[in-house]
Amino acid sequence: MILSTTFLILAIVALALAVVLLIKPWWVAAVPAAAALLLLIGGNYITYMPVWKTALWVAAALVVAVLRRLLPAGEPDGRNTSNLYIGLSALAGALLGMAMGSNYILLGTIVGAFIGMMAYSRTPAGAWVKSGYVKYFAHKCLPAIVAAALVGTCVEGIIFYFNTVYNYL
Repeated sequence: MILSTTFLILAIVALALAVVLLIKPWWVAAVPAAAALLLLIGGNYITYMPVWKTALWVAAALVVAVLRRLLPAGEPDGRNTSNLYIGLSALAGALLGMAMGSNYILLGTIVGAFIGMMAYSRTPAGAWVKSGYVKYFAHKCLPAIVAAALVGTCVEGIIFYFNTVYNYL
């Protein structure tokens, strides 16, 4: 009981770190989100996720971490304001997808990140994005999609666990 509660607290801290890293990226946000997923599975808070799906999410987080290392950092003008648009809209998409059902979390995250990218490209600071939407989507939106979808999956797992536990009391 103490170990599983410790895992839950560490997972919540990792999820909070992932949300902060989505908005202010000084490191890859998908890594603490994947760690939170593994902590929640280890603490038996998420029991419905198959092993292959967990392995795919961890592999996606590792791919995003490697891509972050290989791609140039920042934007041409040195700003990071796009992370506010893309990160928050990806989180909002994940929450909307979670409201529709657990199968729609990833779809909501993708749509949210795309809408955030489009909104940023309409600002004066993001006017340069119009020259390469696909590259920018792969560079900025893919890490946000993986991190926000993992955060949404973990939050849904916590809600599902406590909903089932307290329904039996």
